Amino acid sequence: MLTECFIAGRYLKVRHSAVSWITVTSIVGVTLGVAVLMIVLAVMTGFTDVMKTKLVETQAHFQVRSVFGPIKDRDAAVQKVEASGKGDVLAAPVITAPAMVRYGKRSIDPYVMALAFDFQKDLPRLQKSGRFDFDKMVQKRLPGEFPGRRGVIISSQMAQRWHVTLGSKIFLHSTEKLTKLIKVDEATGKVTVDSESSAYYPTQFVVTGIYSAGKYDFDRFFLFIDIDDAADLFELDYTDATAIFGWGKDAFNQRALLEQLQKEMSQDLKVRGWEENNQQLLNVLAVEKRMMFFLLIFIVLVAAFSIANTLITSVYQKTREIGVLKALGASDAMIRRVFLLQGFFIGLFGSCCGIALGATVIYFRNGILRFVARVTGSELFPKEFYYFNELPAKILLSDVTFIAVSSIVLCTVGALIPAMRAAHLDPAKALRYE
Repeated sequence: MLTECFIAGRYLKVRHSAVSWITVTSIVGVTLGVAVLMIVLAVMTGFTDVMKTKLVETQAHFQVRSVFGPIKDRDAAVQKVEASGKGDVLAAPVITAPAMVRYGKRSIDPYVMALAFDFQKDLPRLQKSGRFDFDKMVQKRLPGEFPGRRGVIISSQMAQRWHVTLGSKIFLHSTEKLTKLIKVDEATGKVTVDSESSAYYPTQFVVTGIYSAGKYDFDRFFLFIDIDDAADLFELDYTDATAIFGWGKDAFNQRALLEQLQKEMSQDLKVRGWEENNQQLLNVLAVEKRMMFFLLIFIVLVAAFSIANTLITSVYQKTREIGVLKALGASDAMIRRVFLLQGFFIGLFGSCCGIALGATVIYFRNGILRFVARVTGSELFPKEFYYFNELPAKILLSDVTFIAVSSIVLCTVGALIPAMRAAHLDPAKALRYE
């Protein structure tokens, strides 16, 4: 085998001939294919991991909701959830409902989601346990009780979009109350003002804090108010909650916990984990990663065909050398191994160079994106679509190994036909015509 490796290595040395430069081109093709595969899979993995982290940071590990509307006696429901978790669970009642925001005389946002906690009782417990680090999200706050009654915590995106700051006063309209002001004719679909309804005043709130979760869609739509203010705004009882949010010890390994909780909950209460609530998004990310690999592996496949062409040319160029080797006693298997090793070495060198190039591009990815954005005047990955301020990426050893092995195998298989052609050369004819 050492002889075959020596001869294959000699054939791969760069010389002033067309065959050698085509070999270099083949290695470059494999390098680019491996680099592109590595970059795309690393970015897709980074997207998935950062998305999961952001989902866990901005959502509860699981939610308990009633199938019949608001949960009555929210404190009892919280105690039951925590007792069912046997000390591994912290829970808090919340009220989530859509609202419309008005600033001054202008209706500035037709839709936000009010997310209400008990900031005096439940949030301190969550903060202390580290299950929901709200203080980490808050960038600015007014001194004193936080957020306080009639206080609202908005995102930095909202503050920029609405041109408000700490101390500004905004009004929240309840969609439930707004729908009571109109009457819909079911037969014609005509919408009119209900003359029998009474007018109401929207609830005024003071901006007492500004937060940033770093997840575009969450920052775009969610604001925080106290749970009692939410009960007033959405006409709920002070003992009601629309859901119970729960946090376990490990958000990524909670299947057994959720099954145990569901067994101990009443029939009207349903437990859903954060993965189930975001199943469609997570499935899309997983399918996209598989499809990207399937499509981009064709780049390496094209490089493998290029290697086959290169080695076929090499066989014709080295007909005399092959004849000499066979005349000196080289077997067909030995000649076959020489050319298979050439394909193997090209795949190996190309994979190593591709991994190095891919790792370099991934390391400098955000700088490259900023440079391209300055040159072209447009963002390649707008955060409005991808939800992140920077392009995430994560290199998995399993992905790199799979890419490298796949590339080497394809390149070696690509050398199979030239190797078979070389092995079947008749040494007498090869020497006679040379």
